[in-house]
Amino acid sequence: MTAQDNADKTLNNDYIIKQVLITGPVLEAQRATFSNLYIRSFSFAYRGLQLDLPQEQTLDSFLEHSFNSTWSLIQSGKLQLWIEVSRDSPELVVGFMCIQTKDDICYIEQMAVHPDFHRNKIGSNLLQVVKERYRLIWLHTRHINEVAISFYTRHGFIRSDADDDDSVFPTEFPSRSSKTYMLMKRVIS
Repeated sequence: MTAQDNADKTLNNDYIIKQVLITGPVLEAQRATFSNLYIRSFSFAYRGLQLDLPQEQTLDSFLEHSFNSTWSLIQSGKLQLWIEVSRDSPELVVGFMCIQTKDDICYIEQMAVHPDFHRNKIGSNLLQVVKERYRLIWLHTRHINEVAISFYTRHGFIRSDADDDDSVFPTEFPSRSSKTYMLMKRVIS
């Protein structure tokens, strides 16, 4: 996989962050890797939580559908893909983040960290990438996902009750009901 190294300002020297600059068949060959990481990460995050899913939908089918939507946006070039890999095994993707940007504003569509690598600052490293580049960062997280809310709060995000003119949440993304999702933002001074 061809990727561009970030400015290597990681918080943990065991990992490297790269922006994936390719699409098409080369990236498609890595689809299973990203799908597995995504489903494992969110299955772990949602374990024991009561999600409001349609009766006929399982957590796995919900996550598969969600991943497929995100993946099509990555393949179309509407989302940037940033990955974090092990320095010792660069083919081992330990986390990734998908973002939409507009000028100095960023929307984090998805961030996933492999459960085996939690507490290794993978998510913090990925967030550092956007904190260094954008003055305003938006994201949605589920109200019931207390771990994610705590993580983002520790990184300076606050709850935002309403979208404003600075949001870059694209209309083609799946809608985020305020009943289910909390809008959060971080303003970088």
